[in-house]
Amino acid sequence: MDQTVSAVSSYPPGVVTTGDLTPSKVKKAGSVLRRYMRDDNRVSQDQAIEAIHVIQTYRALHQKPLVKANNGLRSMVRTCGAEVRVTQRLKRMATILDKLKREPTLPMHKMQDVGGCRAVLDSIEEIRRVEARIRRNRDVVGYDDYIVTPRVSGYRGSHLVVLYDDRQIEIQLRTHVMHEWAITVERLSSRVGTNLKGDGDHAVQALMSAISHAMAIEEGGGIVEPDLLSALDELRSSAAPYLGRR
Repeated sequence: MDQTVSAVSSYPPGVVTTGDLTPSKVKKAGSVLRRYMRDDNRVSQDQAIEAIHVIQTYRALHQKPLVKANNGLRSMVRTCGAEVRVTQRLKRMATILDKLKREPTLPMHKMQDVGGCRAVLDSIEEIRRVEARIRRNRDVVGYDDYIVTPRVSGYRGSHLVVLYDDRQIEIQLRTHVMHEWAITVERLSSRVGTNLKGDGDHAVQALMSAISHAMAIEEGGGIVEPDLLSALDELRSSAAPYLGRR
């Protein structure tokens, strides 16, 4: 990515008023940046910087709705009788730019996780109770059940997209087991210099996917079969060069 755009992406928004921020303008800004990051010479640096500011302003508009969503999730988790372990995050500009690059067909104004909060719960049963409570209290406009159908990477969790002040906020629900797996994958991604959270075929990703499968079996009260244990040993050997182990 061009160093100037990378640097400007850390500046506070200052050239776009919220009243001018239409969905079409946000969508166009995302398209401009995609083309610029592909080194499309028809997009000037000034156009890219203007697009950055549009997205910065759009991102900032999620802050207050995110706080409301976070407080609402805390309340709903308590009502379900679960302990409150809720966090929130506004997607960093660098991460937004990376997602625009990775998902070329996703319109910027439909990116559902600019604002997100997460609850880490004790069991899948608690996740389902909190899900039901969210549905009773908010309009759910998007839902992905990665517990029933994990991602190819092995990621598991429940994602609900709800509206607060007309802004989409993503709520992630995980058990401690799912959360620890996800955190480990993030750390390994930094270690090997590859994004292991997506759908790929890296040796470490294949290992973590199999580990996730084994964890899901155990979390459901089952026993990991010898065939899977044997496969895990082989995958560990394949991943060892990337992890600095033998």
